[in-house]
Amino acid sequence: MKYFVFLISALSPFCVEAQYQTLIEQFPEAFGRFGSWKQGEIEIATSPAEIKKIEDHTCHKLIRKGFSIEEAKQYSRVGIVAEDQYWIWIRDAVIFPGGIKGTYNRIIRKTGLLGHHGAVVFPVLENNNIVLNVNFRHATRTWELELPRGNREQNETVLQTASRELKEETGYVTNELVLLGKVSPETGMLSGVIPVYFGRIKDKKSRHQDESEAIEINVEMSLEEVQEAFVKGYIVIDIKGRKTKVFCRDPFLSYALLQAMLRKLI
Repeated sequence: MKYFVFLISALSPFCVEAQYQTLIEQFPEAFGRFGSWKQGEIEIATSPAEIKKIEDHTCHKLIRKGFSIEEAKQYSRVGIVAEDQYWIWIRDAVIFPGGIKGTYNRIIRKTGLLGHHGAVVFPVLENNNIVLNVNFRHATRTWELELPRGNREQNETVLQTASRELKEETGYVTNELVLLGKVSPETGMLSGVIPVYFGRIKDKKSRHQDESEAIEINVEMSLEEVQEAFVKGYIVIDIKGRKTKVFCRDPFLSYALLQAMLRKLI
């Protein structure tokens, strides 16, 4: 990812159009289909002239809604809104079904620009218990019951990512990874899909989570216990001497659970 970070960041902060066009040209697969509004899709406008018309149209619309001129200009500007080492926030000029023009935001994972985004593992022990992370998530500011997962590192295959994340976050090792399918956890905002693998556990070694993670423990739960947790919405466990509510609402877990049951893997 260092090359891409340099490529985009090296451009002038005022060259929003140049940054946007560079992204489209360098990473067409990550950028996605342009679509057709006549086919009921949200079409992405790519010509500079059309983008300018849509920016002006959106800007005037925002002003009529009560936004200041500066706010309207800022909120209607098409291109790369912001980026860091992990994410790119994009605002596209679009044509909605019916021919209505406007803008639409989305976020692209940088790990997916030159390959797969990352991987999720549904780890199952020999007794068919499921291994889950008790993970404190910054975005929700709550404890979550989740499957092991993570982003791709440079030059990794998807299976290498899955195996590495499983070992780092749980200490468990598997040599049997079966693709259950792919999940997009937030289609209204995030681009890309994440593969979910079934992994039959063969061994356990030491766990070495990343410094940016807050995985307190790994729990082993039966199929029935996980189902009950979904129905209730949470489990209560002891975390550092306190009874703590850990929410069960991981979309990757619900998907993996359904797939594994339908395929009679558990």
